[in-house]
Amino acid sequence: MAEASTPIEVFCSYAHEDEAWQQKLEAHLTILKRQDLISLWRDRLIIPGTDWAHAIDTHLETVSVILLLVSADFFASDYCYGIDRRSSYRPSSAGCKHIAAGY
Repeated sequence: MAEASTPIEVFCSYAHEDEAWQQKLEAHLTILKRQDLISLWRDRLIIPGTDWAHAIDTHLETVSVILLLVSADFFASDYCYGIDRRSSYRPSSAGCKHIAAGY
């Protein structure tokens, strides 16, 4: 019997103005989620009252893939451009992979 593998953890970073695009991307990735090949995380999954900056930093440190939905709004956002972009280029001992999707 083959062993079940752990899904690849994917952090999706996007400007909130691009949330509709993020939802469309997630719809395209649903088949991979159903097959337990990936698990997606985004800031909208943070439970209200949680320290959101800490939750984001924790996920950025532990995921295998950081998916940046690059747009004019992404680059206009000080948070997206400054924090997420720098974090995605930081070397990781876990072998983090980086993907940038633009539209």
